[in-house]
Amino acid sequence: MIRTDPHHHPKERTDMVFAGEGVLISSMEVLPEEEADFNEWFDREHLAERVAIPGFLEARRYESVGAPTRYLQIYNTTRFDVLDSAPYRAALANQTEWSHHHISRFIAPTRVVGRLVHSAGGARGVAVALMRLRPSGDPAMMPALAGVLEVLDQPGTASIHFVEADAGLSRPVTADSGYVGSEDCYVLIECTSEAAAGKIIARLGAPVQKYGELIDARVFRYRMDISA
Repeated sequence: MIRTDPHHHPKERTDMVFAGEGVLISSMEVLPEEEADFNEWFDREHLAERVAIPGFLEARRYESVGAPTRYLQIYNTTRFDVLDSAPYRAALANQTEWSHHHISRFIAPTRVVGRLVHSAGGARGVAVALMRLRPSGDPAMMPALAGVLEVLDQPGTASIHFVEADAGLSRPVTADSGYVGSEDCYVLIECTSEAAAGKIIARLGAPVQKYGELIDARVFRYRMDISA
């Protein structure tokens, strides 16, 4: 299925890579003594709960390369408005005790509610190069970052996805009014190895800064996924 967007460049085939129009991205570090139980909670309870919400398609988990370990979750939804729907808001308002325990202990959490504005490439990778960008002014990701698509010609690149944040919805559940970064957008590049992902980050540092400030760039390795 070929998906098109009237406001941006056409997306490539995404039904096997990044399905749907809505994307939720979260990341955090955790206390070392909580890590084993945190992963048990996320792997066994939290992902399944989220994917059970109407409109959610799948969820993937990754962990960063290097220490301290940072965990990354990516959720795909059929439409963007699923991420502000009554069922989703009800899930946020009715967390389990296990969820409350861990969410209150997240270290430096991020949470991005965004739109998939462009996706290209036909395969998933075992590693992700994740770039967090703070736009300068109010530019659209496409065509501002169209030149970044050249990484698809690099060895080890499987696919690339551009996620534009909704600043009104993008903040951690526990964030206070002073949270900074709700407007930050993301480029996710799926790679066939951690080494390939690292090379992509090194290559793209300067080009992505033409769009805005590069806030963070990390390599994550695949952990698990679950589908609706």
